Amino acid sequence: MFLSKVGDIYYLFFTDESGIRHKVTTKCRNKSGALEFLNNFRRERYEKRKRTRALKLSDFTQEFVEYSKGVHSIKTQKTNLTAFKEFLRIEGDMSLHSFGIKEIEHFLGIKKREASEWTARKYYGCLAAAFEKAVQWDYIEENPFRRVKKPKGREIIPAFFTKGDFSLFLSVIDKQEFKDLCITALLSGLRLAELISLRWIDIDFTTKVIVVCNSDSFTTKSRKNRVVPLNEELFKLLKEREERKEKGFSTVFCNQYGEKLKEHTISHQFKKYLRKAGLNEKLHFHSLRHSFASWLAQNGTSIYVIKDLLGHSDVKTTQIYSHLQPENLHVEVNKISINLN
Repeated sequence: MFLSKVGDIYYLFFTDESGIRHKVTTKCRNKSGALEFLNNFRRERYEKRKRTRALKLSDFTQEFVEYSKGVHSIKTQKTNLTAFKEFLRIEGDMSLHSFGIKEIEHFLGIKKREASEWTARKYYGCLAAAFEKAVQWDYIEENPFRRVKKPKGREIIPAFFTKGDFSLFLSVIDKQEFKDLCITALLSGLRLAELISLRWIDIDFTTKVIVVCNSDSFTTKSRKNRVVPLNEELFKLLKEREERKEKGFSTVFCNQYGEKLKEHTISHQFKKYLRKAGLNEKLHFHSLRHSFASWLAQNGTSIYVIKDLLGHSDVKTTQIYSHLQPENLHVEVNKISINLN
C-alpha cells in the first residue's frame, strides 16, 4: 500500500487479499492530506477485516434470508434457505471469508452424490447469487463461486400428457372445481402459482386474453407481466365460471370461502387422481404446463412463440420442446440439394 502523485492529485495504490491491484484517489493535492487519507483508509480497512472475518456463515444466512423476503418469490426463498442449510451442514459454520474453491467443489461433489447434478446446479445458483450480494455488502472482497464452474445440467425431456392420457385423467376427477383448474392449466400454460393468484380482473373477455401480472399479493417468476390469449375452449369454460364472480369471489380459483388455494394441497390431490387413473407417476401438476408447450410444438408452433406464451426470459429454456418438431427439421434440411443425376 503506497501513495503516488499522478498529475496534481495523490492516489493510493493497494493490493487486496485476492491479489488484485486497486487505485483510489485521495482527492488531495498536498502530501499531508494524502497521508491523513492513507491512515484513515488503513484504519477503516482494518476494522472492516476484523468485522468480516468474524462474520459466520450462519449470521450471513440470516441476513440474506431476511433480504430475500423482500425481493424473491416464496418458492425462491425456500430454495435459498435449503441451499444455505445444506452448505452449513456439509461445510460447517466457518467465517464467510474462509470459503474458497476447495470448500465449494467439495460441497457440490457431495450434493451430486447425495442427490443429483441438477440439485448441485440449483444450489450453486442460489449460493453464488448470495455471495455476490456479500461482495456488494462489503463482507468479502471477491465471490469465490466465480472461480468454480457451475455444474452442467443434463438435458431432461419433461414428462407431459398425451391427449388420451389427459382425457383418462379428467375422467377420474370427481370434483368439477379441480377438473376446471387442470383444464385451465393445460389450455393456458400458466404456472400453478399464477393460476391460484389469477383474478377475474386479469381476464379480458372482450379481447379474449389473460393478463398475468404482478399485484400486491403476487409476483410473477420473471417479475414481468405477460399476456396469454384465451383458447376458445378455455374462453367457454371461464365464461361458465364467471357466475362465481357475482358471489363476491375475486380470484378465479379459490375454496368455498373465497380463500386462496394451497399449492401443496393441489399437488397432493393431483397425485391422488393420477394414481387413480393408473398414469405415469413422473407426471405432476407442472406437467400440465409442459403439455401445453409440447402440444403446441407438436403442431408446429414456433419455439419463440411458445417462449412468449410461457413467459420464459431466455429461449434456451424453451428449447427442451424443440425435439418434438422433427418434421420442421426435415423441411429445413431439404432446402439444400445437389443434382446426383
